[in-house]
Amino acid sequence: MVSLFTRPEKLTFINIIKCITHADIEYNDGCGYGIGMAVKLKTLNGFSLIELLIVIAIMAIMSAIAAPAFTSYRYNSNLKEAARDISSDISYWKQRSMSENICYKIIFSGTANTYTIWQETASCSGTYSTLIMKTVGAGNALIVISGTPTYTEGITIQPRGTMTDGSLALQHTRQLSTAKIHTYTTGRVTVQYELK
Repeated sequence: MVSLFTRPEKLTFINIIKCITHADIEYNDGCGYGIGMAVKLKTLNGFSLIELLIVIAIMAIMSAIAAPAFTSYRYNSNLKEAARDISSDISYWKQRSMSENICYKIIFSGTANTYTIWQETASCSGTYSTLIMKTVGAGNALIVISGTPTYTEGITIQPRGTMTDGSLALQHTRQLSTAKIHTYTTGRVTVQYELK
């Protein structure tokens, strides 16, 4: 306990500040300067209910501001993921075609929102059998094939690494963002995004 007014000679500004900064302050009338009783001031730990409610309100306002941006980010990420899946599948089957010396075809269905990979039965035979069928967007119903792909019979991948030249557009139905996948005769695959 610190005594604020014990003797008149200790009454300086620095001593008063030192006394106020302590957890317990005692006022006594040892020299006739006190109020005749001891008063103890305690420091409070924690938060009041009003302070807590103000912090919660600020967090709610910030969440309300950030929610649309987060939703837009999530929708665009889903579209990018779907476009990357298709472009990586095209590149993967190009590598398989080169290593196995047979042709592959990737045929897109806009109505079913799927694409099918076909494998040539024998090298240079021209006959194909179904290998795998995949859903665009890994089953995400909001991502669809937009319009008609420019491939008349799908993408034909040759053993020398070349493929059909054309493009395919994907669209997120809520965000209206699009991704356009281009394949070039040289075997190159690119994706262009128009994000909203």
